[in-house]
Amino acid sequence: MPRLNSASKTAAQKVADKLSKTPESTTINPLPVNNSHPIDGTIAPTEIPGLLNFSPTNLAGMMPNFNPDNYQITDPLNPGQLPHTTQEQYDKAITIYEGAQRSLRLTSAAFDTTKERFTAIGKHAQMVGQGIKTAVETEKVKGTYLTYLAQVESNKQGEIALNLATTKTQNDNQISQHTRVEMSEKLRQAEINAEIAKAKTAEALGKLNEFKKQLGQYALTPTA
Repeated sequence: MPRLNSASKTAAQKVADKLSKTPESTTINPLPVNNSHPIDGTIAPTEIPGLLNFSPTNLAGMMPNFNPDNYQITDPLNPGQLPHTTQEQYDKAITIYEGAQRSLRLTSAAFDTTKERFTAIGKHAQMVGQGIKTAVETEKVKGTYLTYLAQVESNKQGEIALNLATTKTQNDNQISQHTRVEMSEKLRQAEINAEIAKAKTAEALGKLNEFKKQLGQYALTPTA
């Protein structure tokens, strides 16, 4: 590290004196805790867990102590008393600052990584949600297909019942035709039997009349 000239050493000494009077690290004034929670213990809607409470009103308390008037130079050749620090104090302080900056950069990198983690969690949740929606649509299609299969079987059963009913109708029709023929034949047979019976009756009556005539002739014939 390059050595400082006398003027720089004087300014550095003033800075060192200033630093020696103030803490090496600026302490951030703690923010007042808001205990105005509802009686049931729930968090107020305006508070977000994990979110730091930061507003412009808190900015002054987060800044290092600095007074530009302390570094006002009127005569460049006679700077007078300026805040200064020794080389040892400078080396020690700059090492602390560089370490703090590395720590902050690592912390920022951790925040960036956590941000990507939250993004991945959100995308994972979206993927799971989309998967559930896809599963629902798949089950709907399965249900529609099962309804189709059930309707197909119902139609087959309807076709079977229709074929049976059609066959029964055809058979009943043929049976009725044969039954009508049978009844017609029985009617004709009854008519024939009636004619035969009439003929037999007429024949019997003829024989009876003939017999009566013979009896009458016999009764009229004189005896010897």
